[in-house]
Amino acid sequence: MKCTSYFLFIAIIFIGCKESTKSSILIPMDGIDVSLTIDTIFIDSGEDFIYLGRQLSLSDLSSDLRYLYNFNPINYEIEVIDLDKAVLVQKYKIEKEGPQAVPNHFLYRMSLAEDINELFFQTTSHIYNADINGKVKSNYSFLNDSLSDIRFNPENLVNLQGLTTEDGKYYYSYYTDTLPDRKRKGLIRFDFKSKEIEFKELDFLKWANDFDIFYREPGKKINKGEYPEMIGATFKGDSIILSTGSVNKIWVYHFDSNSSEEISFESQLTKNQKEGNFPKMVESMDEFLEAAKKKNLEVNFRPLKYDSENQIFLRITTQFEGYDLNGEPSLNSYLTVFDQNLKALNESIIPKPGFFPSISKSFIKDGYYWTFLNVQDELAFVRLKPTISYE
Repeated sequence: MKCTSYFLFIAIIFIGCKESTKSSILIPMDGIDVSLTIDTIFIDSGEDFIYLGRQLSLSDLSSDLRYLYNFNPINYEIEVIDLDKAVLVQKYKIEKEGPQAVPNHFLYRMSLAEDINELFFQTTSHIYNADINGKVKSNYSFLNDSLSDIRFNPENLVNLQGLTTEDGKYYYSYYTDTLPDRKRKGLIRFDFKSKEIEFKELDFLKWANDFDIFYREPGKKINKGEYPEMIGATFKGDSIILSTGSVNKIWVYHFDSNSSEEISFESQLTKNQKEGNFPKMVESMDEFLEAAKKKNLEVNFRPLKYDSENQIFLRITTQFEGYDLNGEPSLNSYLTVFDQNLKALNESIIPKPGFFPSISKSFIKDGYYWTFLNVQDELAFVRLKPTISYE
């Protein structure tokens, strides 16, 4: 935060899922006050450098939140950053070639399963399980072909941009239709030991699918570009908390009890959903960029982040507020505070210059909301500190 050689077909479909709904109005509660401060912390790399080419998307935190492990896919190095001391403390090479090397394919994510001191590398089609030194112990193919020992309904396509649990037991992501549409259909849980993959269809994904933008040239069957609606996910016990950038709702799915709940909120400061006033299918790059600009001007609900120190959840919302004197769009950002049971406690506007979390890397540490910042190829983090007082 997180193979057998014979032909194997395993697909478990969830049925009889119990659902519940509830709502909450986002208004400042009596007796609760939130004050905000923003600062920037720079990471000292000495005479060396830290790889920022993927904007820390190939990095993961230790369970105590002190160390950040960042993978450099160019030099095949793991960079270890001490966040407490704000310094690069170690770099070490991992195998780049040979049977125990992570293949040089496009990587979505690297996850650290610190409970077992192992790494998981996710590509477009495989997950590679390696020891902390990067030596591959096993790999899992999700190509769903005759060479894969993980087989599932051919009408589904598993997306490998998900999360591995810290104990290295499970992998969570979502699945879609096959090409060309690839509409998201639901959630998957993959068991690394048994190689069983569970599929759970979830209706909430329509809130993401309905706001995706696709670029497909005339007469072509394959999309040339996609701007998908953001989906947020965070773990809480045996549950996974899901959200999407398009609507002021949260969904909680409990795998062990096979039950889910939808929680709707009503903000007093922002709109409660995107309006969708932009084309969803375009036929040229110029149209694609213009549609993306229009989409970025609509309200956007960022993923929830859990503050284990204060036992609260934090969420940032951004919203277009007009144009500045130079004709550039002006966005405001807002902070919503939830208790650990997802009850809304407070929402407030973040003073200028605002706080806009990076999509690639942001997290809560020591009561601060950290987000990645590249300052002239030097690593830094902008930090938002909410102080909650109860009168």
